[in-house]
Formats: sequence, structure tokens, C-alpha cells
Amino acid sequence: MTFVVGLPDDSDEINTNNTTNKVSTVKVLIFDGDGSMEESVAGIKACLDESNSMNLSSGIYFDYDTSSEINSNTLSGYDILIMPGGNSATYIASGNIDNDDIKEFVNQGNGYLGICAGAYAASNSVDGAYSGWGLASHVNTIDVSYEGLVSINPTSSGSTLIDSSQISLHHQNGPAMYTTSSSATSFATFSDNSTGYQGYSAIVGESYGSGRVLLSSSHPEIDPQDSQLLVQMILWASKNSR
Repeated sequence: MTFVVGLPDDSDEINTNNTTNKVSTVKVLIFDGDGSMEESVAGIKACLDESNSMNLSSGIYFDYDTSSEINSNTLSGYDILIMPGGNSATYIASGNIDNDDIKEFVNQGNGYLGICAGAYAASNSVDGAYSGWGLASHVNTIDVSYEGLVSINPTSSGSTLIDSSQISLHHQNGPAMYTTSSSATSFATFSDNSTGYQGYSAIVGESYGSGRVLLSSSHPEIDPQDSQLLVQMILWASKNSR
């Protein structure tokens, strides 16, 4: 496990020009093991570093670690798990990832953010291929073969994450998603047909027990990097939205 030094406690106070600002720490665990994509892991770290240095989310500091194993021990003490882009089949088959422990972690009130492979793995199923972990039990995914830029539009709920009418993200064979119940919320849809699935969901959120699950088909952490979007995703899933 790689340790990144953060603030000494869950919250601290910073005095600037005689003004006291309360800072909350969000503790993030990023999977960096078999099946994960190095570029995705590095991009997530870069976005969190930018947020901390540029104060992209006022009053929030991200203290992050990486781990090649995901289980109850490695998850202990964190607010959110991020499963990055990579190979979802490897994630599901891995003996180093305990999906029951992930479910219990989220059930207890913590967050899960799955990007690309992490979205496939946490969904209910990948149509015609295999079952996911079921963290997002009302979200099914469709295997998409497309690499390049995609345009996505926020839905009426999407302003929680996206402060724009349309954005472009890097896409690397991430899923097209659709919900099977109003329990799941679509935050953004594909606005063009480059993936072959215009109108399908690109970002979806759902509760699991006392926690939240957020799935992103495309990569806000890869060029053109959108640190603000990644930060908003983390804050929503970890229940730190403001």
C-alpha cells in the first residue's frame, strides 16, 4: 500500500488573514492491482492532487492511498473506494478483490466509484456476457467497443455533478448503461452516436444500503482531464456533496 500524507485528523482548521476555515478530509482508497490501468490510476491521483492544491472543492481535502488488494482490512478507515479503468473480467475473477467486503463497506454508509471497468464490475450484469457484483443492482451495462472522445449531456439530475450543458470525455470501451428501476439515477447520457448508444446513460448513481455507488462509463481522469467532475463524483458517492 502506498501512503499519501494528508491532514492529521478527519478535519482541521486553517487560519488565513484571521479567518478560520474548517477543512474536512475525505479518505480515498484507489485500487492499483491486477487488471487496473496505470494511466487511469495515475490520472485519479493527479486530479486529487490538483483539487488539493487548487482548492477545487472548498473545505475538502482528499487523503488518498492505493492498494493492490481490496478486502475488509484494506478498506478500513476509508470513505470511498475507487475502482479505476482496466479489465472488468479480471476484477471479477481476482482473488485479491473481495466483492462481499466491498458490498459491506458500501452498505455501512461508504462510497464506491467505478470508472469504465469499475462500472462494468459493479453493475448488475454485462448484457450477454457475465454478471457483475450487483452493487448497482438496478443498472445493466452493454459492452461498447469504442476509443476516443465522446460528448455527454447532463440529465435534470446531472447538475449535481456537471456544471455545463455538454462536456467531452475520453472513452476507452466503457459501458453503455441503462437503469431497470427508478432506484437508480442517470446523471448523464451520450449525446452523440460515436459509441453506437446515443441516449444511453454514461453516468449513473444508486444507493446500496446506507452508502452510494456511482458508475462512469468514460474517463474524467484521462486527457482531456476533468478534475472538477471527478471531484464531484467522489463527493456525491461519499455523501460530501454541498
